[in-house]
Amino acid sequence: MYKFLYIFTLCLAASLNSLQAEGLSEVFNQALVRDAQIREARANFEASVLARPLARASLLPQVSLTAETSDNYIKTVGNTFGVPGSSADYNSHGFSLRLDQPLYNHGLYVQLRQAKNTVAKAQAVLDASEQTLILRVAEAYFNVLGAEDTLTFARSEKEASQRQHEQAKIRFEVGLAAITDMKDAQAVYDQAVAAEIDAKITVELALDELAVIIGDRIQQVTPLASKMPLSRPNPDYIEDWVETALQQNLSLLINNYDTKIAKQEIAKRQAGYLPTLDIIATYNDSDTGGISGSRHSKSSRIGLELSLPIFQGGRTYYTSKEGSYLYQAAQESNAQLRREVTRDTRTAYHNVVADISRIEAFARATESAQLAAEATELGFEVGTRNSVDVLLAQRRLFQAKRNHARARYDYLIDSLRLKQAAGILSSTDLFEIEAWLQ
Repeated sequence: MYKFLYIFTLCLAASLNSLQAEGLSEVFNQALVRDAQIREARANFEASVLARPLARASLLPQVSLTAETSDNYIKTVGNTFGVPGSSADYNSHGFSLRLDQPLYNHGLYVQLRQAKNTVAKAQAVLDASEQTLILRVAEAYFNVLGAEDTLTFARSEKEASQRQHEQAKIRFEVGLAAITDMKDAQAVYDQAVAAEIDAKITVELALDELAVIIGDRIQQVTPLASKMPLSRPNPDYIEDWVETALQQNLSLLINNYDTKIAKQEIAKRQAGYLPTLDIIATYNDSDTGGISGSRHSKSSRIGLELSLPIFQGGRTYYTSKEGSYLYQAAQESNAQLRREVTRDTRTAYHNVVADISRIEAFARATESAQLAAEATELGFEVGTRNSVDVLLAQRRLFQAKRNHARARYDYLIDSLRLKQAAGILSSTDLFEIEAWLQ
């Protein structure tokens, strides 16, 4: 009995949690842990960080041990200088120890510097992935809110059209309206029912998209408050944002590291012209046998080994030339990306400014549509307007409310996009938005 009550309590708590609305910060915290893309980015970062110790390993001593053992059988037939043939069955074994320590290898030093840029690039890639996650969470979250708004307005429109259809039917039955009014009201109601069905599906699809990010499906999210501050970008000068973006935009920073690595690749390939100098130390120990008997030998050697490439079929020349072209391509890619970053930053800035104007305009449109709907309702009651006029007025009111809500979501998302373009987007920006939720 107690076990049953315990299980029932757990199930009840789980159901209550599933019905509780999730805030933006809660959704983001789940995404930080569960999102597959950010987890992949972290794993790639950890792998890229190893580039530096791997490059350094080539400059450290290289020690190898080789051991061997074998069974041998020798048989000679005939006489050699009067010595008759004989046979021997023996085992030979031994080991060899070798140490290599590079003293001078220009290509390895260039590779180490290249690895430092690779690690720095990996950090920038991870930071960019985290910024992208912030934007993906915000977009998915507000898409859910937008879909829920559409569903709410669709239900309101259906209820209003149903009331108008019932009133039109009553007015037709008592002879105060033509049958066309009743049929028109019926058509509008049927369309409202279909719109509600579409809106329900849109909400489910939006929740599914959010579940892709956080790895779990939630039931609802916390909506925005009816009022929220509308602030122009700070600083309110577009060139300041462009300058910041050209210095801190993460996509551009990643491309800058790619350009540096491509330039260093030329030096690494040209190192094929240069000599290398290594310390070589070996130690050999072997036991063997034969017809003449067993033999044990030891030898050791230590010295310097200079290697000077003379001719390799033009390989170094062509690989260096290839590296020069790749570096040139990286420079052109960097120039193109700088232009795109400038464009995207300007676009995001203008969108934020325009969103503020749109929100204010849609707020005024909503007020006007509200007054128009009330006036049309009064006209219907006194007989100067028909049910279709009322339904159209109400539809314009619902559409104005939906546009106003969507404009507020666009303002928040475009504000985040502007900061992402400038390379200054952080989770703090999401937490600030969290304060504007109900």
